[in-house]
Amino acid sequence: MPEQSALTVLFPVRDENVVPLRQLLNAVGQNITKEREVLMEKVHKLLPPAPARAKERCFIEFHKLTTVHFLRWVLLEAATDAEGRRIGATLAFATDYDGPLHAHVDELIGVAGAALEAVFSFCDPAPAPGGLKSYLLDAQRPYEAFYRGHPGRSVQQIWGASNQSEEELRKVLGKELDTLPHPVTAEDTVTRVRRSAGQSGWRSASTAGEPQKKPQLNSKLLWVIAGAILAFILFAPMWLVGCVAASTVVLILLLVLVIGLWGTALNRLDGSDRTRERELLNRQGPPPDVDGSKDPYVSDRSRKRLMIVTDLENRRGLIQNQMTHVVNIKPGKLRLRTLRFILWAVNLLGSRIFVEGKLGNIPTIHFARWVLIDDDRRLLFFSNYDFSWESYLGDFIDLASDGLTGIWCNTTFFPQTRVPAWTVIPRAIRLLLPQSQTGSQSAKRLFEQGARREQEFKKWTRDHQVPTQVWYSAYPLLSVVNVNNNTEIARGLFTTHTGAALGTWLRKL
Repeated sequence: MPEQSALTVLFPVRDENVVPLRQLLNAVGQNITKEREVLMEKVHKLLPPAPARAKERCFIEFHKLTTVHFLRWVLLEAATDAEGRRIGATLAFATDYDGPLHAHVDELIGVAGAALEAVFSFCDPAPAPGGLKSYLLDAQRPYEAFYRGHPGRSVQQIWGASNQSEEELRKVLGKELDTLPHPVTAEDTVTRVRRSAGQSGWRSASTAGEPQKKPQLNSKLLWVIAGAILAFILFAPMWLVGCVAASTVVLILLLVLVIGLWGTALNRLDGSDRTRERELLNRQGPPPDVDGSKDPYVSDRSRKRLMIVTDLENRRGLIQNQMTHVVNIKPGKLRLRTLRFILWAVNLLGSRIFVEGKLGNIPTIHFARWVLIDDDRRLLFFSNYDFSWESYLGDFIDLASDGLTGIWCNTTFFPQTRVPAWTVIPRAIRLLLPQSQTGSQSAKRLFEQGARREQEFKKWTRDHQVPTQVWYSAYPLLSVVNVNNNTEIARGLFTTHTGAALGTWLRKL
């Protein structure tokens, strides 16, 4: 199965290089496809001097990157951390890619080495001649959490060379369906589409892999464990059974005590953090305009930044969208440790449980990652998702507000949040029970308020969004649902279907 990974590198940028670097990145832009490559004539005047630059037609031929799902360059402007210390400008480069890291970096350099050197020459330090690979590898930052919406599928499998991708197969079968006479039986339809696939010469990509499946509980193992527990109770000495039972009760009580004290401490910290933020607002004043950022830590609080962000989201007629979000982490070791633990849990769930195209119940996220930057003073979030920003945020609020609140309540100016400290464990248990056995929805929430304060949360999200100057998608016309649906079509093409399963498969075409 192809391994999907995330590469994130960050480099400081000198103040005098911020404007020329921003101009170059804006010229490269986002509307990048095979038919709309970034021509050298568009950017050559913005490139730094070079002793001998090859006369290439394109600055970067993105479509030749066979391992890249998504790629972005983002200039993080100079800002201030939660303790008032200055953070210099930084250039972030990120990819979602297939295969081993070294092979991926080799491909980046082979396809776009000159362009990479030109962009990174604005950084401090710049790459040494011939040292681009070590330059990138040495600057990579580990993610705290990484989510994949279609794990196990390579770029080539999704949208690769002609007659090898699953999207190409769907098109071949769709054309055959359009020519079928009516009425026609389901069995005849399957025979026709199978024949058309063979006649088209379609074959699976060499990097094709099976989608990852959610681990299933082993019923035999559960019975063995239950039997072992019952045997222990029946045949072990009573004093030993009593000791084990007493130890279990003590451990549960200790867990409740620790979580209760942790939640109480966070609630008190939230109050002191909000007091500090109000004092900061009183000193710094309101934003310069109505749509400006409330948070004085943001580098540009004006409406202009918001207009740039929304313009980048809306100007393309594509199915997919992107988000870059960066925010200060609240001061204190407890906040940082809580954030790390929540992100560890998100990463575990994302890599083991949410592997079938949905993060929670959200079916629109291709890739997402959370990275701690600036010596753990800020949290950087990259997301590649489907459809509009409003629908994306709405899904998060409706379907994953606990996760959102658990992560970002540890960052500055997040909407007021309360941890129901002494009832977290029973609430978590209620979340695991079937819907018919649960009480009210509020009794199942791990956090109160936070992201559920919808308008405040959306404003907070906008306040900390950063324009993504360069963004590339290898398959811009496919949603997460499309990608996963195409895999089901390919897997079922030569599978024997009976009854309702046959109709279900045909409806995917």
